[in-house]
Amino acid sequence: MGGCRRSMKGFVSPQEYFRLHGRRPRKHLGQHFLTQPKTAEKIVRAATLVPDDVVVEVGPGLGMLTAFLMDACRAVHLVEIDPQLADFLEEAVRGRGGAVRVHRQDILQFDWSGAAREAGRRLVIVGNLPYQISSPLLFHILENRHAIHHGVFMVQREVGRRFAADTGSGDYGVLSVLLRLYGTVRPVMSVGPGQFYPPPKVDSLVVRIDFPEDRNEVEGVDFPWLRHVVNAAFQKRRKTVANALAGFHGLGAAGARAVLQATGIDPGLRPEALRPESFASLARTLKERISAPDQTV
Repeated sequence: MGGCRRSMKGFVSPQEYFRLHGRRPRKHLGQHFLTQPKTAEKIVRAATLVPDDVVVEVGPGLGMLTAFLMDACRAVHLVEIDPQLADFLEEAVRGRGGAVRVHRQDILQFDWSGAAREAGRRLVIVGNLPYQISSPLLFHILENRHAIHHGVFMVQREVGRRFAADTGSGDYGVLSVLLRLYGTVRPVMSVGPGQFYPPPKVDSLVVRIDFPEDRNEVEGVDFPWLRHVVNAAFQKRRKTVANALAGFHGLGAAGARAVLQATGIDPGLRPEALRPESFASLARTLKERISAPDQTV
């Protein structure tokens, strides 16, 4: 960041912070703080940052990742919803000027397009995602993919496996389909509960998701409609695709079978057997057959 280096000075361990301030981590915010600098360094290294990158850190907490990010890129947006932690971060990064900016807000309200315009380039996202918002946030990131180059996230292992799931697996679902259509997903490493304070009851997984510019759009169908179709198919994942779509915009059983056959999809398959490209074709066919409302699910 402009040649200015930063050590861990100004940041403290979670245990020390909560002891000094007489506070406890907030369960409703899913607060589990990474305590191992070596793991934080590996996460930042997985982002393969270049000096001109601008990073959005999700839930920076007490700055374990922040300390490494500040040494690796041009600017960092710290998005923290906890006001007391935001106070701490502002004090810890004081003196960095506009290179490090603290945003006191919900990450779901962050202005991705505005930040990318200001940066003059697509953004990089890094963060230890609160478990309860991991899936909603990934949908939000997909909606804003034009402003995002790639991201490296730590999530609950079960959630991360869904991100990277292959067709036919039990973890394969709506996010798996959409992430594979619009990007690429690569597991980076596992992180055990003992590396957090307080330790969660589950293992974590670090994943990297890239959004290549040539995959920002799926030909012939927009994101809200595609998501609407995929979600409808998986709402009854134990049923066949034909049964799942029978109630879709009044298609009926015969209409659903006809649409699937017109798309070249066996109506007797279950949704987890359909490849992402088949869902894209199905969405295009349905868009032609139905007056698609401007809606998401």
